[in-house]
Parts: sequence; structure tokens; C-alpha cells
Amino acid sequence: MRESWGGEVLRTSAGALVGEGRLPAARLPGERVVGCLREAGREATLADLAAQDVALVQDVELDAALGAVSVVAGAVERARVRLAVEAAGRGLPTAAGMTLTDWLRARCPEVPRGVLHDLVRLARAGQEGVHAPLLEGVLSGGMPLARAASLHRALARIRGALSPQDYEQAVGLLADAGCNPVFEEGDVARVSGRLLAACLPEKEHEERRRAQHQLRDVHESSLADGSVQRIIMTFGQDGDYQAVRAILRSPLAAPATAEEVEATGQQDTRTPGQRRYDALMTVLRRGVAGTRGEPTTPKATVVVTMDLDTLRADLADTGGLVPGCGATLEGDLVAAESVRRLACEADLVPMVLGSEGEVLDQGRRKRLVTPGQRLRLAVRDRGCTIPGCTVPATWCEAHHIVPWARGGRSDLSNYALLCPRHHTWVHDKGLTATITAHGTTWHLR
Repeated sequence: MRESWGGEVLRTSAGALVGEGRLPAARLPGERVVGCLREAGREATLADLAAQDVALVQDVELDAALGAVSVVAGAVERARVRLAVEAAGRGLPTAAGMTLTDWLRARCPEVPRGVLHDLVRLARAGQEGVHAPLLEGVLSGGMPLARAASLHRALARIRGALSPQDYEQAVGLLADAGCNPVFEEGDVARVSGRLLAACLPEKEHEERRRAQHQLRDVHESSLADGSVQRIIMTFGQDGDYQAVRAILRSPLAAPATAEEVEATGQQDTRTPGQRRYDALMTVLRRGVAGTRGEPTTPKATVVVTMDLDTLRADLADTGGLVPGCGATLEGDLVAAESVRRLACEADLVPMVLGSEGEVLDQGRRKRLVTPGQRLRLAVRDRGCTIPGCTVPATWCEAHHIVPWARGGRSDLSNYALLCPRHHTWVHDKGLTATITAHGTTWHLR
């Protein structure tokens, strides 16, 4: 090693260097990596061939074999992540005139599209030191690749709203949660959701709500012979989804209790899907059977926590800079505008939160529009009060002209009937109206 190495080293092999005594009798890092992976590939092929006799394998051996497959799969995933991060750092895709996604797809054609996108996301995130906890979580085997990619998506949404120091703390917090074996996917999703709710401005939630609203859709998807009839619904509002989900998870969809079976002598043989179907149809039939111009049951019972400032915030005044949104008991996010709209018709359990998120006051469930007021509104307005709308009062909602969260009174002089479509529109536009003896006049802007 005393002599300086010349260009001839580049034209020789590792074996020649070992023979000349210039290198120890050991493989170079590249040879180790490629050689071990190729050897692992050969062994995996042999294992696949051996598994053809799986019918002759004993139960204990079958269990052990599945465990071994899990170990191999985890090791391969971590090796792929290491190689992808290094390739992205060296700029190999750029040098080849390709994007990182296309470059990896050409070399890993067997990787599913979703896994490939997660791999690309983590490889790019790994180029920044601030994301080291996420990368280390995957490479240590403490966190799956899909979970790390999901956490990075949440972090990317809030990065612009945080200082570098706060963002670094957020990365560490989510990485710790992702590596915690006690946390399941739902727990990690709730942690991410709370972080988004606390950091994202209301404007961000509102833009997401608007984009989601454009995706609303109901269409039939039946077999050609008509033997199976299906209706597929895509929800356009967080509140709509939560209202239907509340029905599907309500006691109406619960299986028969032991006491009920004992009393009736009838077993509940319905599948979970059949019970949910029966619950939804029960609510729909009751709504259709409603009389006297009012629903026979509340449209939804939603428990939402939200700080009072966000609920009262006016996007026109604040520019949507007030952070926060609503959250259900299960941690699902609900846009502030959806909460305001639900407040007009749904049964509410109001919870007033303090600056640290503590519950300062929890009211009883209440309905802001009484049945008597609802009937008088049907007689007075006869239907949707937007000019030209023909939706009858039976299918309209009572709208607070001055929102109750801003001190609006709960009497007829502050209510007007609106169909669901115009109710959303009025909230979006922030319209006001004047009620006189001659009817409701909307101030259209």
C-alpha cells in the first residue's frame, strides 16, 4: 500500500488485486451487496420449487415456513429502500434522463404501483436530514414502508404552516408513533389527523372540502341481466359521510342481543352487510314516511369537538388563516364549514374547548329548530326560499341566517328553509337574508 495507485487499477478486478497483495482477501462492498442479493434470489427460487411439495409439510413446519417468508420479505423491502435512497441521492435517474419513479419501475417491475409510489416518496424524503427518523424507522424494521409514506404525506401537508424547529419535532413525534408496536394503523391515522387538525389553516380544510364536493356521485351498477341491482354512492361532504356512517354503526345495525334471542327464540342470521342495509333502509323509509312537513327522526347525531374561535371564524375576515377543523369521537376530521351546516339540522352534543384542548363545557344533546318551529316554517316558506327553487318544505332544512355560533337567535325571524343544495351554496357564499311579512329576500352577491 506504499505505492500510489495508478489508472491501471480501474482496468483490473478485485481478484487480481487480491492476488497481487494490494487488497485483503475479501470482497468489495459492491460485490458483497450484489453477490448476497443474487445468492438470496437463487435461494428464494429453490424455496419456491421446494414449496411445490407443501402438501407434505407438517403443521409446525408450515407455520415456521410462513414466518421465514415474512423475515425474507422484510429484509428485501429494507434492502430495496436503502438502494432507492442511495440511487436518488446520487442522481442516477437524472443521469439516465428518467424520473425516479420510471427509473425504479424499470428495475423493479414486480413492485405494485402503490408500493412503488411509497418507495419513491420515502427515497425523496430521505434526501433531507429532517426525515431521518422516518427512514431509520423503516430500515430498522420498526415501521412498514406504507406507514412511513402515509406519515410523510401528512407531514408534507403541514410543513408550510410550521417553523423548521416545530416541523422537526412533528417528524420525531410521528416517527415514534409509527414505530410503536402498541399502535395499530387506526391509532397512527388518528395521531396524524390530530396533527393536521391542529396545524392546517381552515382554508386548507375548506379547499379539500370543495374538491371532495365535486366528486359526489350516485349511479347504478347492475348486472346486465338485472339479477343484481346496486347503487354506488361517492360522498361529497364529510358531514354526509359521517351521518350515513353513524346510521351504519348505530344500534339499528347491531346484531340481536342474547336477551333478544332468548325472548324471541329467533337467531339473528343476518350478515354484517345485511344488518347495515336494513339500518339504512329503516332510516330512509322513516324519512319518506314523514308527515306534517318535518322529518320524523333527526338527520344525524354527531358529536363534534371544535374550538369556538374556529367555529365562529369568517373566512372572508380571516383569510382562512385560523387553524383547525372539527373532529368526531373516532378522530375523523370534519371541515369547519361542514360542522356549521350540520349545526342547522343535526342533533348536536356541543363541547366547548379551551386553549389546551380541554373540555370546558359539555351541553346536552339539543336540536336548534323545535318541531313547532319546523312546522311553522313549512307553512310560512312552503319550500326552499331561493328564487326559482321548487323543492318542497318536506325536504328542506332550516337555515340560521345569523349563525347561532355568532349570537343568532333561535326564532322564526332568523330561520329560512333551504334545500340541501342551496343550503350548502348559501354557506359557501356567506349570504344573508331579510325576513318580512312578504317572505324571505336573499341578498345575492
